[in-house]
Amino acid sequence: MILKSLYLQDFGVFQGSFDENYVDLEPRTKYNKKRPIILFGGLNGAGKTTTLTAVRLALYGKQSLGRAVSVQAYHDFLLDSIHKPKGSVLKPNTAGVKLDFNFGRQGEVIDYTVKRVWTVRGNSVFESVEIYQNGEYLQNLTDQQKQSFLNELIPIGVADLFFFDGEKIAELADDSDNTALADAINRLLGLDIIDRLKADLGVYLRDQKRDQLPSDIKKEIETLEAEYQSLYAAYQAKLSDIDTLKIETTELEATKERLTQNINELGGAWASNKQEAEAKEQALRAKRNELQNQIRNLIADAAPLAFAKTQLEALLKQLSAEQQTKRQLVVQVELRKQLNKVQRSLLKSLGKEHQKAIEASITASMADSSASNNAADTEIIHDISDSEFNRLNHLITKVVPEQQARVKTLSTELESVEEELANVGLNLSRAPDERRISNFVTELAGLERTLGQRQVEVKLKTEEAKSTLRDAMDNLRKLRDKEKEFSSVSNLNQAVTLADRTRGLLEGFAVKTREQRIQQLEQEFIKSFAKLARKDDLMITAKIDPDTFNVSLVDGKGNIIDKKKLSAGEKQIYAIAMLEALGRTSGRNLPIIIDTPLGRLDSRHRENLVKNYFPTASHQVLILSTDTEVDEDFYKDLSPEISHAFEVAYDPEAGSSGYYEGYFWRH
Repeated sequence: MILKSLYLQDFGVFQGSFDENYVDLEPRTKYNKKRPIILFGGLNGAGKTTTLTAVRLALYGKQSLGRAVSVQAYHDFLLDSIHKPKGSVLKPNTAGVKLDFNFGRQGEVIDYTVKRVWTVRGNSVFESVEIYQNGEYLQNLTDQQKQSFLNELIPIGVADLFFFDGEKIAELADDSDNTALADAINRLLGLDIIDRLKADLGVYLRDQKRDQLPSDIKKEIETLEAEYQSLYAAYQAKLSDIDTLKIETTELEATKERLTQNINELGGAWASNKQEAEAKEQALRAKRNELQNQIRNLIADAAPLAFAKTQLEALLKQLSAEQQTKRQLVVQVELRKQLNKVQRSLLKSLGKEHQKAIEASITASMADSSASNNAADTEIIHDISDSEFNRLNHLITKVVPEQQARVKTLSTELESVEEELANVGLNLSRAPDERRISNFVTELAGLERTLGQRQVEVKLKTEEAKSTLRDAMDNLRKLRDKEKEFSSVSNLNQAVTLADRTRGLLEGFAVKTREQRIQQLEQEFIKSFAKLARKDDLMITAKIDPDTFNVSLVDGKGNIIDKKKLSAGEKQIYAIAMLEALGRTSGRNLPIIIDTPLGRLDSRHRENLVKNYFPTASHQVLILSTDTEVDEDFYKDLSPEISHAFEVAYDPEAGSSGYYEGYFWRH
């Protein structure tokens, strides 16, 4: 299958006709090589995801929104999808999507066009679907038959493996009860068709066997079946009631949203938080006063001395030198005393005839001592005591820097408080007079009460429906037991015998097929995960239980890994690897559309995905990305595989978006 062209008419943020919003999706050949990647770049909100939405909508209609979506919810979606022009009085009442693609069937490539257009008339939405095969309109098909035709071409369960976005990846990554994976595998393997065939054969067998039962037993069985049909019809009716309540709940929620928006436009969002804002303002004012007092106390103490840093350093240097000089003078005085004692002792011992020699020697020693300590270099100006010097030294080297840092911290905190006060004051000024919004608030309160009642009713009806379904199943079990009790006495003809054997054969076939395909899926997962994971990731393999579809991740040492403990990026890599493995196991040759795939990945996982997944994922790969996902470096890595690129750009003046060939920085 190749997606060839997509056309949009007043769809979402795209304004204008099909011809004005046309995008070429077919891979192009460059340098004798068909390149698979078509890259769409757009900022958030520009409308790039609309491409994926439009493709799915064109092919699957209501089913593109999910299985349990009501007609009313689908019509609401279509209504909301019609472009709303900026500043225009006349708004379009019609929108549509059109998709050209080709598909290989039985060795023949067939061109298809599906065109889906919807129009609003009053409060109703009218949708029309047209399908063209090789340019010829497929006539005599109802809308339901047209959708069945498209579903047969590309079943939506299989397409989910190829057209997926971040939500699909997250669903599979966080699939704790294996529901999403089991559904994908069943649809992938066609087991749902086998189950339907088994059910049809079961109906045939029951009808054939029942005709051969005694009349009284047959009547009893017919009574049980009538009771079952009645109970099941009651169950279906309750489901219908639930759907009606859900639709009403949806409408109430929409009304609530509109009413909330009206209140917000009148400043209600600010009014609802007014008391909280006033309390916060009072607390901030108290904190501001406390911070200001602390700063004042520091300024009244030693903190201002920090402005005279150079002078303080010079003073401390002078005081240190003076203290050193004073200590040296004390030493000299003490030394002189000791030398005088020595002189007297030498004179006494040697006699006065040696007096001159002794005095000369002592005088020379004193001169040497004075020359070595430079005692006369520093003039004593301040002459402070040692305790005074220690106090000043502590003040200058410790107290002043600490108080300076504290003033800086408190000032930063004060600036933050002042900014918060300004913001709170602005919010309080936005709060309206409560009398302006009181009627809206009263209406909103009543609406919320009604909404709460409907939600309770939905819960009660759901419980009633479950109870009715249990009664129906009990009745059906009695019916089957009764049929089984008398089935052995029936004389079965050859057709019944063959049908019975075929049913048993189908069960065995389903088991064998499931086991073989799951083994293939496990091997494909190992290949996919190995090329997407980082080198320092665990070597992970997967074991899938064929009965429960429980996935056990096993590391290289054989230890079971809890999926819940994987990081967000590892879960995403696991999910993408599983989606690729499912796609390859399906044997389908379909394009891949992937929306914003790199958001939760680190740089190494992103690099592996860009280099090892995108270029080989399929023969046609549509990547919808922001400029921070496929950036200039990744674009360069992908460029040998890029066929062409489009930028989805939003024009705020026009209030609409458009497709422009190129990619952010490349035009």
